[in-house]
Parts: sequence; C-alpha cells; structure tokens
Amino acid sequence: MSRRLVLAWVMVVLTTATTRAQIPFARDLVPGQGIIVDNKPLSSLGRLGLQRQWYAAVPLAGTERLIEVSLAPGLVFAQTNEGNFYTYDAETGRLAWMIALGRRTADAQPATANSRMVFVASANFLFAIDRGTGRIIWTENLTLSPSSPLACDEDEVMLGMSTGIVRAFRAVDKYPLWNWQTNGPVHSRPEPAGRVVAFGSHDGRVHVALEEPPTMLYRVATGGEIAAPMGSYGTRLLLVPSADKTVYAIDLFTADVLWTYPSGAPVMQVPLVVDNDVYVVNTAGVLSALDARSPGPNATVYWTSPILGGNLLAVSGTRVYLRSHDGDLFLIDRARGTFLADPRATYQRAGLNLREYVLAPTNELNDRMYFATPSGLILCLREIGQTRPRPLRDPKALPFGYIPPQNTQGTPPAVPATEPGTPPGGEEAPQ
Repeated sequence: MSRRLVLAWVMVVLTTATTRAQIPFARDLVPGQGIIVDNKPLSSLGRLGLQRQWYAAVPLAGTERLIEVSLAPGLVFAQTNEGNFYTYDAETGRLAWMIALGRRTADAQPATANSRMVFVASANFLFAIDRGTGRIIWTENLTLSPSSPLACDEDEVMLGMSTGIVRAFRAVDKYPLWNWQTNGPVHSRPEPAGRVVAFGSHDGRVHVALEEPPTMLYRVATGGEIAAPMGSYGTRLLLVPSADKTVYAIDLFTADVLWTYPSGAPVMQVPLVVDNDVYVVNTAGVLSALDARSPGPNATVYWTSPILGGNLLAVSGTRVYLRSHDGDLFLIDRARGTFLADPRATYQRAGLNLREYVLAPTNELNDRMYFATPSGLILCLREIGQTRPRPLRDPKALPFGYIPPQNTQGTPPAVPATEPGTPPGGEEAPQ
C-alpha cells in the first residue's frame, strides 16, 4: 500500500464530523465555531449568523497542491496537481475514498457524478470511478485535456474540448456515443436534458441536439461567447449567460427566446436558479435577482445590487452569499437586495478571514458553502440552525428535459403553477 494511501486512511481514523484532532495548519485558518450564548455571538462566524459544519485536511506531500474543488449531490471532490483525487461526504466531511490517477496536471476541470459513478479528468485522461468504492471502472485517452467542466446523467458522460468538439461516452463502458463540432473552444459545461443535450461555445451559439439518433435540432445565436455553465428552470427553460451582456431564457423544445435580461456587462458566471428566482452576476460587479417565470419579452427584475465584483457562493432561504475579489465573504438580503454585511464588515468587524481559501465553487445544489486552500484545508459553512441542507430545487420536481409519455393527455407546464412576481425567498424549498 502506498504511503499516500496510508496517510489518507489515517486521516479517516483521526477525523470526525465536528472536530479535527491535530491538523498541519495554523489554527487561525479554521474559523471558530459559530455559537450564540445569551443572544451574544462568541465567534466571527456567530456574528454573521453562521456555523462551521466541518473541516478536513487533504494529505498532501512535498510541493503537491490542491487545484480543484467541485460538488456533486452528497459529495465534495478535491483534486491535486499530482493527479490525486479525494472524495468527501458533503455533510460530514468524512473521507469516503481517495485514488491516485497517476497523471500530473497543472489545471483541472470540475468532476461530476451520477448515482453509480464519478467522472473526473486528469491531464488528457478521463476516468470513470465506482462511486461507493473508488475503484476505477474504465479510462479513456482524450488526447487533449478537456476545456469544460464534466457533465453526466445516468447513461452518459460528456465534456467540451478546446478544439470545439463536445464528446459523449456511454457511462458503463466508455463506448463513444456522439461528437458535435462547434466553431470555437467549449468552456461552458454541457447540459444533459433527458433525450437532448444543450451546449454553448466560443462561437456564441447555443446548440441543442437529440442524442439518439444524434441529430442537431437547432442553434440559437447570441452576440458573444458562452463561457459559463448554463442554468435551467422547470422542465424546459434553459438560461444562457453570454459575453454580449445578456442572459437568454430559451424554451428547450421550441427554441423560442421567452425573455432576455440585458445585464449591462458580460455574464461569465452561471445564472444560479433558486426556487423561482435567478441570480445573475456580471463582470461589472452587479448582482441581479430575476423572476424565472417572467412573462417576457424582458425579465422581471426584483432588484440589482452593486457588489464590486466577486462570485456567487450559495443562496439560502433568506440570504445570498458571495466572495469578494479579496476573498472576503459578504451577505445580501435575498428579499430586498440590501447588504447584511459587506466584505469590510465580515473581515474587519466580524473578524472572519477566508482570504487563503482561494478555491470556492458556486453551490448549485443547496445552501452549503465550501472553501479550500491550495495547501489542502477544506471548510464547509452553514447558517446557524440549518442542520439539513436546503435544496435549491424541489427534489420532487420533474427533471429538466422531461418529456411526458405519449399516452399522457397534455404536457407539463414549463414553470410551476404559481404567479410570477413573488419576491425572492418568498417560498421555502422542502427540507
């Protein structure tokens, strides 16, 4: 057994969900637990209404560094420049398994998972790994490193390449299913949607194709590159962020543009969909809250807030969490768009220092916040009292791309049967 694998499993024995016995990091890197006694917060997290869910140390060796942290339902993935891949339980921080992929890489794309397998790329190799055991099921030489995050459903895994090709493989045995060629590098994550797949490209087009038999259904042109992941709402509303300063809401099955939102600057982050709301951050540093059910042709805007740059981290029932360019956390009231705590308030007044946590993915699944340092410390934060993750999408809702059986009378609505214009955060998702 390798020394690295021994170290990884030693960490499992020494760690628990709430505490860590001896970690090789300065203690001030780990925020104190957010506890309130007699209505008085006793730590930097408590002053912000937050609590530490867990933290964990990735066992690195020598010059090894953590280069990518990504999320999948129930899992957190951590990948290093030495080609080592760690999988943690998203709620407890327990190390489920680690595997040495054997491929050094200076960069990595977010991994993905379905109910049975985890898919990760290291350098120019794609790996399918058993979700429960960490055993490699198959490996595919892609020739080039992927240029987009990976995406999958229960049947296939797909990714974009710098050559403009989007490739798909059968999940169980890596059989090549289809390739689509675009006119520029693919940086946006493909969006599987049942029998069809949507993907964007540097050429500014949204491509929607039938998977079996592989048939291009339509293309919708935007005025700029599509670099960020696309969002989705309901069963058929595709949300496309474009460098032409606009977000497009497109009907997946008809190609109709139902509404647009001119943001005033390029949109290079995923439009984050939470309940019936869409949160958009542009490169000018403006956060906007939109109604996904907007009747069109223009999006219904609840509010806009200048955030001076930064990226979305997570959204809870009442708050929007962002990370500033300096690495400081800030909080915005979800209903009104006003600041609850700006970066100066969290860093100087509350005393919360997260600046070394340069890896902070946007959580498109629930309200948890995840941070990591290149030196291997992973941290999960949550709101005080939110002991269970709050899903951003109703778990009982029909999946995106759902097509009803042919013998079903009528078709499901594209959006929930609730009136547009409900203020953000006005409806709680099921716990």
